[in-house]
Amino acid sequence: MNFSYIAYAADRGIVKDHIQARNEYEARTEITRQGLKVLKLQPARPFPGLEELFPSLYSVSSGELVRFSRQMATMLGSGSNLLRVLEMLQRETSNKVLRRTLATIYRKLDEGDSLSAALAEHPKVFSRLFISVVEVGEHTGRLTAALEQLADILEKEHEAKQKAIRTLMYPMTIIGLSLLTMGVLMTVALPPLLKVFERSGAEIPLMTRIVVKLVNGVQGNYRNIMMGFLVLVALAWAGRRIEKVRFWMDVAQVKAPIAGGIVLAAELSRFARTITMLLEAGVTLAGAIQLALSGCKNQLLHKAFREAEESLLGGHGLTRALRRYPIIPSMFLELVMLGEESNSLKRTMNEAAIAYQKQLERKLDGLLGMLEPLSTVVVGGIVGFIAFSMFIPIYSGLNAAR
Repeated sequence: MNFSYIAYAADRGIVKDHIQARNEYEARTEITRQGLKVLKLQPARPFPGLEELFPSLYSVSSGELVRFSRQMATMLGSGSNLLRVLEMLQRETSNKVLRRTLATIYRKLDEGDSLSAALAEHPKVFSRLFISVVEVGEHTGRLTAALEQLADILEKEHEAKQKAIRTLMYPMTIIGLSLLTMGVLMTVALPPLLKVFERSGAEIPLMTRIVVKLVNGVQGNYRNIMMGFLVLVALAWAGRRIEKVRFWMDVAQVKAPIAGGIVLAAELSRFARTITMLLEAGVTLAGAIQLALSGCKNQLLHKAFREAEESLLGGHGLTRALRRYPIIPSMFLELVMLGEESNSLKRTMNEAAIAYQKQLERKLDGLLGMLEPLSTVVVGGIVGFIAFSMFIPIYSGLNAAR
């Protein structure tokens, strides 16, 4: 902890400085040991840096966590010391947040803390799942295997996220460039052309008049449109923080015609993969479900799996509670039931994770195949409408001149 202080020394007079200490008592003791008389001591409140003002820009990405877990597992598996591994990873990482986090973890381990306890002090970097798997690995003496499992699951989630981004990248780029083209045509090219026709007294075609009214409407209400957009964004942001509103938004999301199947496949794949990893690590089924729930983002599915956990603790199994939710696919229910009946839930959950991961990839590929031509047709139609609204007056003017 950083403290600022004002002190007095006979030979130096008033001294203003900062000191690092675990608490105020240690800071005061250290200042007195330096031959100074403490006049004022308080925790320092530095101006927030860019990392605090814009945390999303300075966070630790899933890709960096994958590399961290994989490299740590590899080096520990080769016989390296844990402190030495952390020191090397801290030196090599380019992410400032991760470097500072690893420095703190190194210091805690050097003071005698366990790795899981040191990780738990950084919940913004390491999730509950990550910490719990490491803790189980420490207790069972299988830390290397636990880190390898974490790297595998984080890598699969990272790849799924990157695939989704790549799927949307092409159509969004097309739409963005087309909107830019439309803006240039409507604000730069069209107004001078209209002035020419107004001076000549020529009749402006209906298509052109529609575009003109659209342009005037946007230009005249630009501030209101922007304010309306910002209000909608603010309402959506606030709604996600109200539990009931968020629940119904998630219900609508998972029941949506196209996006719902993608969200459902992603959530079920992640949940089943997490359960499999935790069961392999030696976590009990009840504990595995509780930890897997922390990674379930959709509130409807979270509620379903929470009731399944309560049903399991009550001695009724998972399938009975999950059947009450029609949103859970029959194949997933069948795999859960088979796993419970044959005491092989780890195997059936692994099969479910693989099946729904493949289903997610197929749905993303199908979405991309549909969005590419659809976005081209829609955007081409809009740009064509704007272009024709400009060319028709020119053609009419040329005919009139003849």
